[in-house]
Amino acid sequence: MKWERWHAVAAAAALVAVGFVGFAKCGGSSPQTDVGSTVAEPPARAPDDLLADIYVSSPNASWSRLQRGVGGAMGILPSTLPGVLVALTDLDVRFVDELDGTAPMYGVVAGDPANPGVALAMKLVDGRRARVALADGDTSRFTAKEAPGMTLLVPNGGASAGSWGASSKFELAITQNGYLLVARQAADLARLGPYVTRTLPARPSSTDAAVAIEIPKSALRTVVKPKLESLWSDGKSFLLTQDERMRAERGRAPDFGDPAAIVAALDSMLGRRVAILGDLEKLRVELEITEDAAVFTAMLTPLASGEAGPARRWVDGMKVGDAAPVLALPSVSALALSMRDSEPDRDEQAKELEKTLTTSLGSRLKDPAKLHDVIEAMTKARDESVAFAVGLDDPAGLLVHSPVRDAASADTAIRGAFDLTKVEPFKELLRVRDVTSSSEELPGLGKIAVAMVAREPKDAKRGPGRAQPRAEATARAAASRAGVAWTTDRGTLVLGAGAEPLVTLKMAAKSERVLADEPSLKRFAAAIGNDATTVIVGQPLRLDPKRANLPTAPLGIAVGRKGGDAFVRVDISDALLREAARWQMGF
Repeated sequence: MKWERWHAVAAAAALVAVGFVGFAKCGGSSPQTDVGSTVAEPPARAPDDLLADIYVSSPNASWSRLQRGVGGAMGILPSTLPGVLVALTDLDVRFVDELDGTAPMYGVVAGDPANPGVALAMKLVDGRRARVALADGDTSRFTAKEAPGMTLLVPNGGASAGSWGASSKFELAITQNGYLLVARQAADLARLGPYVTRTLPARPSSTDAAVAIEIPKSALRTVVKPKLESLWSDGKSFLLTQDERMRAERGRAPDFGDPAAIVAALDSMLGRRVAILGDLEKLRVELEITEDAAVFTAMLTPLASGEAGPARRWVDGMKVGDAAPVLALPSVSALALSMRDSEPDRDEQAKELEKTLTTSLGSRLKDPAKLHDVIEAMTKARDESVAFAVGLDDPAGLLVHSPVRDAASADTAIRGAFDLTKVEPFKELLRVRDVTSSSEELPGLGKIAVAMVAREPKDAKRGPGRAQPRAEATARAAASRAGVAWTTDRGTLVLGAGAEPLVTLKMAAKSERVLADEPSLKRFAAAIGNDATTVIVGQPLRLDPKRANLPTAPLGIAVGRKGGDAFVRVDISDALLREAARWQMGF
């Protein structure tokens, strides 16, 4: 199923959030331990409730690239990552030089996902000097307290436990192997400290990414999967309870779709996605800083078992290819999307769509055979790929560009869909007043078929003495009309939809510049190669009239397969990050 791809996007976003919560919570650090007396200790066992390992390979270099690329407000921040952490936590700036921003940082997240334990380890430049500044000097803020493998730093002067600075709360320790250890709670120093300072640094690096967050199988199966199942169970119960309440209040069933049937369809769909997540060996999220973008990549590795589970079947069943279908769409597209599906997937999608519609509408669907014929024709016409684009320029509209295996079936499916709007329940649901069809010959495009729907306005019923002025009635009638214009010449469906579908179709067909012409998207396309099953390109700045005319600042998302793993790649251009920072500051 196509929608199975999006669980990966949601999972990747959640994991990045968990990792950076850890950084934010642990950011304030500055002292350092005696590197000269480093003690070699064996790796420590991973915590039983491990959620994620965090690696920051080159803190200063990565931060410097990001700072140069984004510029603007980010340019006034400290030039090193330790400096940023110190500034965010309101620590004494004198301690910045005691943190080695060229050495890797390590972190761990464990415990309850809603309130996890977090520990972060930063390499110290000179442990002896750091200890003197923090705990052994006459004006030191801390008292040294020895513990196995580390020296705890206890605040002086009656300060609340774990506080250092005006706005920071965390626990600190200097380890025997030369790290400053920061944790949210004192217990986490002893529980997570040995693992983050002895085990993670001993592992060979498998990537050059600026930041890597790795979620193990145990966390996916015993923490993340049950949590998602619980959240959906609560949501499902709420929706069904609301349905029962509204039925009781109104004394009748809903006017259109049956909520219980809709929830059942969602339950089946989400159940498959969650099963895939629980069938992964690991999930690794990486952040790279390129010359013009920040790139997040999530790699999803299925379990290596004799029998293929849900994750392995999902990955192996992907139909992959290049990004050409989406990159051929107009460069002014606010959102562009392309998808690839195998023939079995297309058949399965059609069956699920028909089942969901028929069970949701129930007896309200007066002619199920017509719906079946439309979906069957659509399935017969569909080829491997399809691409969509949404344009916001006047007139706003939707463009569909797709190879078709059977042009006649594509035409039948579109006309049949409009015929369905003439009968119940679609006629009442969409407030359809009239459906018309026509054709037009356009130079360079050939014969174009057009279907338009005139809709009743929501407040069409007006009381006596409240006649609608002619000008207002004309404007409202125009605003309530929408339709599609399409052609299937040369084995490709090109369809424009909106209030003025012919204009949308002509503007798209004669566009002088396409997304493939944008330099940043060329690099995005080269990076995903021929391995993508779904590609999304968004231009969020086009949603803001004040920023719509700025240079292209795309957001690229790709889902696909590399080797035996699934991947989700998200490219955020520096220009988009820069404008997001400006917007956050009120500019």
